[in-house]
Amino acid sequence: MGDSIRIRLYDHLRDARKFAALNYRTFRDSVPQDEQTDEEEFRQHHAWLLKHFAPHDPRKNTVFVAELDAKYAGHCWLGQQTDFFTRRVDPWIFDLSVSPEFRGKGVARRLHATVEKHLLAQGHTSIGLQVMAHNETAAKLYDKLGYRARALSLKKRL
Repeated sequence: MGDSIRIRLYDHLRDARKFAALNYRTFRDSVPQDEQTDEEEFRQHHAWLLKHFAPHDPRKNTVFVAELDAKYAGHCWLGQQTDFFTRRVDPWIFDLSVSPEFRGKGVARRLHATVEKHLLAQGHTSIGLQVMAHNETAAKLYDKLGYRARALSLKKRL
């Protein structure tokens, strides 16, 4: 089925609502259950994230959209992250999301392959991302794609 997946660049007028809805769901699901916040508070925070990190601004980001059977199946939001220790600015996947009805069909792999090809063409040699510890499905995918832990973010309940 992977052959019917079409990858294209994000078009803000066409994609903004679907992008925001899927990104919201992904980010909301990324928050561990014991850290969930009030829904309205989270909506406000998500709106701030979209405004601040501006996925629609090609000077800061590149977003690839996957379509399957002419439907918005997912996206990969590629930006930059400054390394806390080295201050190097590296390409960073802010969000790689696939709608539940399209999961298991190769959409995430195709999006990721497109991002890798795009970055290699620009002369980049690495890419980073963050996955929440409880998101085992995503962690397994990233392991298969060749990602390796570089740091661990730890938290302790008091």
